[in-house]
Amino acid sequence: MSTRIVERPGVRRKSNVRSVPKAQPAGWTVLLLLSDVLFFAIASALGSLIGFHRWDQPRNTQHFLIAEVVYVGLWVLIFARLGLYGRLYALTIKDELYYTIAALGLGTIPQLILFTIYPEISTSRVALLCSLAFSIVLVGGSRAAFHALRSHSRFASTRRTAVVGTPERVAAALESLDLPEDSATLVVTVDDIDDTINDIDLRRDRDLTRIDWFHRARSWGCEVLILTEILPPNVVTHLLEVSARDHIQFAFAPPRITRFAYSLSLASDGRQALIVPARLRACTPRAQLFKRIMDVTLACVALVLFSPVMIAAAIAVYFDSGFPIFYAQDRVGLGGRVFSILKFRSMRIDAEREVGAVWASAADPRKTRIGGFLRRFSIDELPQLLNVLRGDMSLVGPRPERPVFVDLFRKTLSRYEERNLIRPGITGWSQVHMQRVLEPSAAAEKLEYDLQYLENWSPFLDLSVLFQTLFEFLFHRAA
Repeated sequence: MSTRIVERPGVRRKSNVRSVPKAQPAGWTVLLLLSDVLFFAIASALGSLIGFHRWDQPRNTQHFLIAEVVYVGLWVLIFARLGLYGRLYALTIKDELYYTIAALGLGTIPQLILFTIYPEISTSRVALLCSLAFSIVLVGGSRAAFHALRSHSRFASTRRTAVVGTPERVAAALESLDLPEDSATLVVTVDDIDDTINDIDLRRDRDLTRIDWFHRARSWGCEVLILTEILPPNVVTHLLEVSARDHIQFAFAPPRITRFAYSLSLASDGRQALIVPARLRACTPRAQLFKRIMDVTLACVALVLFSPVMIAAAIAVYFDSGFPIFYAQDRVGLGGRVFSILKFRSMRIDAEREVGAVWASAADPRKTRIGGFLRRFSIDELPQLLNVLRGDMSLVGPRPERPVFVDLFRKTLSRYEERNLIRPGITGWSQVHMQRVLEPSAAAEKLEYDLQYLENWSPFLDLSVLFQTLFEFLFHRAA
C-alpha cells in the first residue's frame, strides 16, 4: 500500500469551467435568508413611505404593517420556490444580480394580482413598484456582496478529504469529484482493499487501527473519507461507528456510478439495496410541455416586438447583396434529427461553394458589409423565432451544431450526444457564460456548460437565461 498527501486535488477538471451549480451550505442559506428578510422589510418600508406619502395615522399604519408582512413573506416564498436558497446557479457576481432581478420581476406579477383581489392589503401600486425598485438595489446588492464574500479564499471550504482505493479507481474518482481547489487531499492507494479488512476483531481493536488506510486517514484528520470500493455490509457498520466518534463523513464513489443525463436515487427491496436511475427533469413530458408553452408564447411576443427590426434587416440585406434574404443551414436537433435553421444571410451567396462547411470566426472574410452589423448585434438570429414556433428549437437550450461538426465532436467527447436529449436553443447556459464565437478547441468547455443546464434545469433557470440574454446579447463580444 502507498500513501501520498496532496495540498490540491491530484487531478483537476480538464475544462476551464469556473464552477458548477452545487447545493448551498446550510450556514450560508440561513444567513442569506435573514439578509433577504431584513432588506425586503427595509425596501417595503421605503416603498410604502413614497407610495402612501404618510403612514403615521392608525389606519395607514395598519395598512403598512399588513403590506409589510405580506410583501416580505411573499418574496421569501417566491425566492424559495425559485430555488434561490438551494443550488448556486450564479457563477459570478454579475449572475447573482441578474438572477435576483429576474426573480423580483417575475414575482411582482402574483403580488399585483393579489393586491388587486384583496385591496385591503395594499391600495397603492406605486408603493409596490417603489418597493420593487428598492429591493433590486438592496436585495440584489446584498446577494452580490454575499457571493463575493462566499467566493473569497478565506471563506472557501478547506475540508480535508481522504480518497482510498486502487490506483486506477482513485484516479478516476479524483477526475470526477469536485474537490475544493485549496483543500488538502489524502490519497491512499491499495492493491486489494478486501485484503485489508479480513482480520477485523472489535474485541481487540475497538478503533480499527489494524485497517491501515483507515488509521492513516483518521490520524491525518480527514473530515470526509471516500472509498472507491464497496465494502461488505458488516464492515461498513463498524466503520460508521468509529467514524462517527471522530466526526468523519463516510462515502462510496464507485467509478462507474457517476452523474450523467439521469438522476440516481437509493431504494431497497427486501435486504437488497437498489440504485435507481431516472430521467432528468428537463427530459420529462411535463417539463417539455412547460417549455413548449413558454416557447410559443414568448416567441409570438418576440416576433411582434422585433418585427420592425426584422423588416429593416431584410431590406438592408436585399439592398446590400440582393436575394436570398434568408439563409437555411442544416443543424442537429432533438434526438439527433437534422433540421434547417433560419438566419438572415450575413455572408456572400457563394461563401461555402469551394471550401464547404467552415467553423465560424469573428473575423470571417466571407461576411457582407451589412452581415457584420447583423452578427455584431445578433440580429441575424431573429428568424430562429420561426424555428421555435415550428418546434425545431426552444428559446433556451444548447446551441445546435452542423452535422459535420457533430460527427467530429461525438468521436472525441463521450457525452456529446446528451445535448440532443432536449431541443436546441436560440440562447443557452453556455451562451451567457462564454463568447458567442468560439474555437473548436472550446467544444469540451461548451459541452460542460450545456450538460450543467441539462442536469440542473428548472423553469426559473430558463427565465434567468432569457433575462440575462436580453441585457447582454446586444453587448456580447463580436461575432
